[in-house]
Formats: sequence, structure tokens, C-alpha cells
Amino acid sequence: MTRFLRLLGRGAVLFVTWGAIFEIGLRLQQYFGPIFDLEMASVNLDWESNELNHKPEPKNQNLCIYGDLTGFTYERSYDANGVRITDDRALLAGCRKPISVLFLGDSFMEGYDDENTLPHHVSKYFRDERGICLKSHNAGYTSYSPSIFIPQAKKLLPIVRPDYIVVDVDETDLYDDFARYRNLIVRNARGQNVGVKVSPIGHECSVGLMEAREHTLYLMRFVAKAWMSLVHMPAVIKQYRNDDLVLFGYSKDQDANLEQKYAAPLATFRQNLQELADVLMAYTGDGSRVVFIFHPHLENLKPDANGHVWNNLVSSTVQQMCVANGFHFFNATATLKQRFGAKPEEFYWPGDMHFSFEGLEEYSRAVAAFMADEVIKPKD
Repeated sequence: MTRFLRLLGRGAVLFVTWGAIFEIGLRLQQYFGPIFDLEMASVNLDWESNELNHKPEPKNQNLCIYGDLTGFTYERSYDANGVRITDDRALLAGCRKPISVLFLGDSFMEGYDDENTLPHHVSKYFRDERGICLKSHNAGYTSYSPSIFIPQAKKLLPIVRPDYIVVDVDETDLYDDFARYRNLIVRNARGQNVGVKVSPIGHECSVGLMEAREHTLYLMRFVAKAWMSLVHMPAVIKQYRNDDLVLFGYSKDQDANLEQKYAAPLATFRQNLQELADVLMAYTGDGSRVVFIFHPHLENLKPDANGHVWNNLVSSTVQQMCVANGFHFFNATATLKQRFGAKPEEFYWPGDMHFSFEGLEEYSRAVAAFMADEVIKPKD
């Protein structure tokens, strides 16, 4: 009995000792990193919106997570309507009546700091190359897609009153519209999209992290966060999101019957695109002041091991809608394939889908050149 108690005591000492070591280690990595954030100070429910599903905070310090820019921080500010507040005084200096342009899109439109966004580069191009002043309104935000653009446009158009509208539709939007937002859309008596509710997955994640940070010990926070990430959230995702559509699975598919194979997601996507088109047409009166743009991912430019690049299922769907409504459409794939040359990967963040600063500038200049030639003319 005495030997058993002695072993039990030694085990307890080892347990406490290793617990203390892990506790100190977790606190040190939090202080010098963090590698695994256990403060979770920025986690809250302020992002929730039953109109736009999720929205930016008015002002926040963001850790850029794109490729080798991890650790690069910058501030972004937004007004009450979710439009970026940027310092564009230099671009507008001496302008009597700048042309107003509203930009809608996801993270590719949202961009990074003030000078590394598509709207900034487009405005700079028009000023430098064409002598035209643009007042850009950047309403792009991460993971937005046509289903969210609809209530967003209804809200912003009467407020911003833009002369032109640019909408960036991404390869991810087919997935977002069908798998993420389809069941969250709120429709009025006429069947119109009046809002996209808060995602129960995102809500559950934020609440779980907020509960995890209530633990005093970092070791307990680590365990709680790991359990939530590895066990709880996968179960929540499985509950609320089916596996019928895999992100980018439709992009890399080389089957001949893509239209039939993805009939259901395409039907949802097309419905949202047309409803968005109706909103934009009601505001502009015709399609001449609306531009839809499409950018390539690396896989659209660089063949895989079998020599295949991603298909044009998404871009062709957007193009068909634009033709039907008289909108301008610019697919930057061919232009960027030429500009990026034999090593297109150098224009994307390593291990990430997004453009690097150089890639974003090239894409933006291609968009600006198209707009200058086809949409906004000097006489305007």
C-alpha cells in the first residue's frame, strides 16, 4: 500500500510538473508568436448580419494570412455600410467631378492595405494613363458571392449612387452560393432575396472560441480549442452543410457533361446571378454601366500532372448572364496567362489561392485597360 501511494505521489508530481511546463510553453508561444492563438481577443459576434451573413468590423487590425505574408499586419477601416474607408486624396487632387464606381466582390476585391486593392489600382490607372478621376467605393469582403451581392446592392446603390458598377465573380462563388448560403437566404412574399442569415456554423465557431478563452489556464484553453476544432466543429459542419458539392471539385472536373453533372448548383448560381442582374438593371436602366469581371486562379493557368487546367464552367455561366442582360464582361484569364508567362505561380502567394501584390496589380491593370477601352470613355 505504501509503495502504491509513493508511486501515485510521483505520478501526481510528474503530472503537475509537465502541466506547468506546457502552461509556461503555451504562454511563451502566445507572447512571442502566437503560433496557436489562445488569447482569441478579437473573437466576438460583431461580424454577424442577418442581411449580409457576415460583415466587416468598422475598424480592425488584421493579420494577413496569405502565403509568405503571414505576420504582416495593417489596419482597415469600414463605414457603417461596409464600404472601405481609404485615403484617396492624392488620386482625387484637382478633380472637379470624379466618376463614381462601386466595386462588389469577395477577398480578391477586398484586397490588403489601402494601396494594394483592385479599386485603388484601377483608379490609379485611369488617373495616370487616361487623365480620368475615379472615386472608388470598395465594398468587397471575404467570402461574399452573388447571393450576398443582391441585398448588398439593394442597400448600397441608393446610398453610394455610383455612375458605374464593377462585380468580381470568383471561382469559389458557385460553391458559396450553393453550399454555404442557399439555405440561409430570406425571401419576401414575392420570392425576392432580402437577406442572407447568419451562418450557424460561423456562430457556433465564434461562441466556442469565446467559451474556450474563459479558462484561466492556457493549457485548458488549448484543450478546449483543439476539441472544438477537431471534434465539435466537424460535426457542426456536417450537420449544416452537405457534401454534394466540393470546393473546386467542379473546377478541375474534365467530364464532358458538366452542365448535367452540376445542374443543381448551376441552377442556384444562375438564379442568384439573374436576380443580381435585375437589381443592377433597375438602378442603371441598361447594361452599359455594369461590368462583371473574372480572374483566374493559378490552376486556370498552370496545368496539373495530367496536363489539364481548370475548366470554364463558372466563367462561362457568368458570361452567359452578361450577354443576356447587355452587361460588359471581362475574363482576365487569357490576358494574365500572357503576362504571367511560364511561371504564373510567382504572382500568387505560396500555398494560397490569392494574388500576391504583383499579381493583384497586373490583374487590376488588365481590368482597368478593359474598362478604359470598353466602358468608361474620356468623353464621359
